[in-house]
Amino acid sequence: MDGVNKISQEALIQKNIGNRIHQLRKDKKLNAVALAEKSGISQGQLSKIENGKATISIKNLAAICRVLNHSLSNLFQSEGSAQTKDHSPMIMTAVAGLEHQGLHWFEREISRHTNGVMTLNTLGTVQFGSVYEQIDLLLNGEIDLFVEELVHFDQLAPELKQFNLPYCFATQEKRLAFLRSNYFKENVTNILLKKGIRCLNPKWNWSRGLERVIISNRPIITPEDVNGLRVRIYKSETLKKFWKKMGAIPVFVPYAGIKQAIESGKVDAVPLSKELLYRQELCHKARFITTLGDLDRIMGIFIAEKKYLSFSPEMQNSLKKACNNAGDIFSMNVKLAEEKNESSNMSCYGAVYLKVDLEPWRVETLRIRRDLIAEKILSRTAWEAMENAC
Repeated sequence: MDGVNKISQEALIQKNIGNRIHQLRKDKKLNAVALAEKSGISQGQLSKIENGKATISIKNLAAICRVLNHSLSNLFQSEGSAQTKDHSPMIMTAVAGLEHQGLHWFEREISRHTNGVMTLNTLGTVQFGSVYEQIDLLLNGEIDLFVEELVHFDQLAPELKQFNLPYCFATQEKRLAFLRSNYFKENVTNILLKKGIRCLNPKWNWSRGLERVIISNRPIITPEDVNGLRVRIYKSETLKKFWKKMGAIPVFVPYAGIKQAIESGKVDAVPLSKELLYRQELCHKARFITTLGDLDRIMGIFIAEKKYLSFSPEMQNSLKKACNNAGDIFSMNVKLAEEKNESSNMSCYGAVYLKVDLEPWRVETLRIRRDLIAEKILSRTAWEAMENAC
């Protein structure tokens, strides 16, 4: 779909959602002032939403739906696709950003494995807020499905804090062994399950790329080269402490603001997945790319347990198969894109890929990891389980 058609479609969806909210409010005999007040938003914002003129915020929509006692998932369904007793409930996902293409394949696989009974409804037109706000929506049952890196669940399962640091595993095989270990099951999978979140992909085959890199407006060869640099981080106290110990100045920047932060000089360097560089045009102002040889972070497919249990065992198995099949397709295409993007970055932006000696990076990371374990910021038992996974 080209950009113009996509914008038109999003405008139409916003208008339809606004109409649905307006009608639901009328059905509940609520005036706009009352609904806005109970939802915690301004009357002006509610008016824009109802008129289809506001950039939709899933946080605001969830608040409105709570007041109206209406399912957020149903809000995005057309009137003709309302659920019936003869069909499984619709799955809705609040992830339509970095993994949007992967969700298209997931949608196709779900339909294929369930003979069209189950549907995936992606919300590509909403503003989701921070990843932790999205996780809260999943915990509250306001979204059903969520695709994200495991590390972002470290507030619920603290053992995942180890994943904030690079070089957790020497090989993909060792990582898979840990993810399939009893230790991981007891300290991550089961903990999330108790909180109402199920990991849907035990195959662990959804990957955001092949390798981690640092991009900068200057060459970075050794760990000493980041000393004094402003390094972009996502919101993580563990990561903040890590980069401080590296001698850098950690700066929190949301993912959507990375390009602007580079161009404005707010940050000097950005660690991220190599595959993301070209589509975000990040090498326009930061053309030096230090390849770190580290495995990229694995992603989990998380589903609200209440939703999962509403499906029959047959539908549950079909959903798992669809998840595994879509993961294979998604990760293969990410790999192909990453290979293509390297040449595109060089030809379009004069990008320079720096193949550096990785040993100093591994040694420095291990030193800091041990410091954080000694300070009880990271778990010693978790690190031992990761090292001993086989």
